Amino acid sequence: MRGLKMVSLASLFAWGAAQGAAAAPAAKLSAGTGHPGVTVTVTGSGFGDSEAVDVYVGTADTLLLVTTATGTFSGSVTVPATAQPGVDYITAIGRHSGDAVQVPFTVTTLWPQYGFGATHSNWNPFENTLSASNVNTLGTLWQFSVESTGATPAIYNGVVFNSTAAGIQARSISTGKLLWSNLNPFVVYATPTVAGGVVYVGTVDGTNSTLYALNASTGATIWETSLGGGMYGSATLVNGILYVGTYDDDNVHAFRASNGALLWTYTTKGAIGTTPVVVNGVVYVGSFDDKLYALNAASGALIWSYATGSYVESSPAVVNGVVYFGSDDAYMYAVQADGPSPGSLLWKTKTGDSIFSGPTVAYGKVYFGSADDNVYALDAHSGSTIWIYGTGGDVKTPAVANDVVYVTSDDHLLYALEASSGGLLTTAVTGGAFYGAPSVSNGVLYVNGYESGLYAFALNAGTTARPAMKRPPSEASLHPDFSLPVSR
Repeated sequence: MRGLKMVSLASLFAWGAAQGAAAAPAAKLSAGTGHPGVTVTVTGSGFGDSEAVDVYVGTADTLLLVTTATGTFSGSVTVPATAQPGVDYITAIGRHSGDAVQVPFTVTTLWPQYGFGATHSNWNPFENTLSASNVNTLGTLWQFSVESTGATPAIYNGVVFNSTAAGIQARSISTGKLLWSNLNPFVVYATPTVAGGVVYVGTVDGTNSTLYALNASTGATIWETSLGGGMYGSATLVNGILYVGTYDDDNVHAFRASNGALLWTYTTKGAIGTTPVVVNGVVYVGSFDDKLYALNAASGALIWSYATGSYVESSPAVVNGVVYFGSDDAYMYAVQADGPSPGSLLWKTKTGDSIFSGPTVAYGKVYFGSADDNVYALDAHSGSTIWIYGTGGDVKTPAVANDVVYVTSDDHLLYALEASSGGLLTTAVTGGAFYGAPSVSNGVLYVNGYESGLYAFALNAGTTARPAMKRPPSEASLHPDFSLPVSR
């Protein structure tokens, strides 16, 4: 077998040094990074005519392809759901020629915005390092006593983006080292929204508040646009449009993400401190006028509204056609988002006090905190109570990953609870109160305490973290699976 050839992701064809020489084997992936369980397409060239080619993910023979008459192939492989964070390799080896080529693939899970993804479910379904069986070994990987504002940390391409009372900070996920900061001396309560190498975040400065787009690598300002009121909620980015709510002027705005141009504004009758969620062309957002609004994402026109008994300070989540949100009237609501009767109540469940917490929806349950100091888990279909866990303070929005509910309380503790039963798995002392939810990415839990600092927790304080694979697997470790059928 010929020696394995390493190629960069950008490389598609490698030609022989001598003119007229046959093309050397080459390959590329449809994506160079992705979460566990993702499917990527691998294409190759320079192999033998009509040759069988084994495609390995790591050391496992995963796919058998047959090349064309010109020695090319294309097929899809799935990264194992158990794949751990770090660099792995996808290898293609011709069974007859022995030609071989390897392409690196980085396994990673981002938490790039409030609520994890576009639906704001606050659930990372790809986390597979932290679990209910080992979370009791969590220890502090690093901590910095910055004057944070408690917003959920955003995780993107090896960087944690943190909101503070003096602007926005970018820190290394491995060491917490400060990489850059910007927007000082403005207060930032919003979770940064990170996409395409750009950080979108708004300030809180009354009618002088501003929405910014910053370079994620350097922190340099790309554009800025004035807001009529401060942003306590975060920006939601969908199809190149940023949707934000503002507090002092009661408005919902849509801006073009490329340049900050205002597209439309809808005015409610109360302050907006929540983060909009955008699903299927509809913007859902709560207001201090006691209502949840559903607006047309393209025009801002009102589709429907639902009235509660008090302020809606809970950022909504939309999952499976249902919008979940809490109210200061102490109820958690489930309202039909679409279908034959959008805006109609499906159920509401009362707690002992106001619900500022945004709901977290996972495993058919709705998890949230209440000012009655309890964490709740309700059946997402019926609203019936599954379990309640009591803390010593006002409970914030939970984050869920790999069957664990992570939640902070104003009793200065971080709790890890078993998702199905609510049983306590472990706690950690963090100090200070909280505003947003934790975030979970690549086996690390991040918590941003209100005026108490930014924390990163890892298994055994990071001493047992799996190092990224630096070397490709050797030829000797790659064995063809002769029982694999040819993929057509």
